[in-house]
Amino acid sequence: KMLNDILIEALFINNPQMIKEIMSDELLDMIGEKFDEQLTQVNSFIIDRSYYILDEYYVKNTTTGVGNTILSGSEKDDYVINYLNLNKEMYVSLLSNENNKDELLITVIYGKYPNGWKINILNFGQYKLGGKTAPEFYENAKNEDSKDFLFDAANSSFLLSQVLKPSGENWHYQNESEMENFVEKIITETNERYKFPLIIEQINTKPEILNIFPMRVVEGYFPMIEYLTTINLSDTIETKKENEVMHKIIGTIFPGIDKEKDFLFYKAYNELPNGITPVPTYGFIKKL
Repeated sequence: KMLNDILIEALFINNPQMIKEIMSDELLDMIGEKFDEQLTQVNSFIIDRSYYILDEYYVKNTTTGVGNTILSGSEKDDYVINYLNLNKEMYVSLLSNENNKDELLITVIYGKYPNGWKINILNFGQYKLGGKTAPEFYENAKNEDSKDFLFDAANSSFLLSQVLKPSGENWHYQNESEMENFVEKIITETNERYKFPLIIEQINTKPEILNIFPMRVVEGYFPMIEYLTTINLSDTIETKKENEVMHKIIGTIFPGIDKEKDFLFYKAYNELPNGITPVPTYGFIKKL
């Protein structure tokens, strides 16, 4: 626990040297120049010193230099930890730090050396988004797909893919390949059914839907619909009228997108955003 506390403290105050002092020589040789930069990114996520231990494992080995595998259980939402065994005694700590329902997983694998326990492996990755793990997003997506709520399933699949490997190749969910195949299926179906930009012919101003993606707010993730309009955004009355009509029919174009959720967001543009130069927008929040 003492080493875990030192690690979390170092991450919280962004002190790479503190971590390097408890790293093994093998890890120090491997981390490279980008370690300090990576730590700064991790530090931006961590808002306090609190953490909980998701799981921990003490492992005694008869030999070294071979691969070790740890199974958390046999259920489909359980996981496998793989790593190279460098010591006769090793300790695996899976630490989670929460920031507004998002959780960062810190995978730290220690080895026992003559001069004490040292870190052999240190990984950081997203374990939860909005309070949900990859298996939970998978269940959501399957449920949405069964109702033919294709874009909801696509959004859940996107979020699933963000938290599928919270410790890179050291971590594999038991049903990882099943989840990956499902995500691939949803992506294929979505691309076949919808081509963007998608012109809404039912509205006489012919707005064009550019993109739909999950938008994070305090309450969770909800669809954001970005579209191009020919109405000048400064004409807020006409812009609002067009959006009202769009909102009424949006569920006929994307079944389920206006169902079983709290909010739907819209963002209107007069010109195509290029991702580099900011362009004016006008937004709408619809409480469902």
